[in-house]
Amino acid sequence: MAGVNPADELRNLTALCPPPQNLGASRRERPERTALNIPGNHEDLIAAYGTGCFDEFLWIFANGAENANLDIGKSTHTMQSILRGKDVPALREALGNYRTSPEELIQWGVTDNGDSLLWIPVGDAESWPTVVIQAGQLDFVISGKTSTGVVLGLLTRSLGIRFFPDDFPSDHPEFSTDPYA
Repeated sequence: MAGVNPADELRNLTALCPPPQNLGASRRERPERTALNIPGNHEDLIAAYGTGCFDEFLWIFANGAENANLDIGKSTHTMQSILRGKDVPALREALGNYRTSPEELIQWGVTDNGDSLLWIPVGDAESWPTVVIQAGQLDFVISGKTSTGVVLGLLTRSLGIRFFPDDFPSDHPEFSTDPYA
């Protein structure tokens, strides 16, 4: 991730896909810190957008989200439980290169198809890579980008995920806030 400025990623993302104007001041505040370490650049993403969905497909989570389905801690606990006993040798081998395992991943997003976006928590949190795991753990892609960089890469099509639908993203991506927050 050398040479990539997370502030530039967020600035480019907000230029491409403006955050909602009606986001209340309380939802723009950073959530309270919990035992789960969350990269500050992801907190900046949430401060700009809140929890919600990019282009009716890619949902982003926050620490302490009002909607339990979009809460990083709760989603991570559920995903770690799912992956704990799974026979996913290719994923385990790839994560072994990072000296981690599927049970240590931290979930920060999901797609409408059930694909999961998770940090590989190694080294400095500000540069955690992301693994995108296809629903059913059938395939995965690892990106060295921040969560904001992944979203920006997906929306600009500079990051392609072979198992994402061809109609994502649209030519004019939009963000919608979580209606349950």
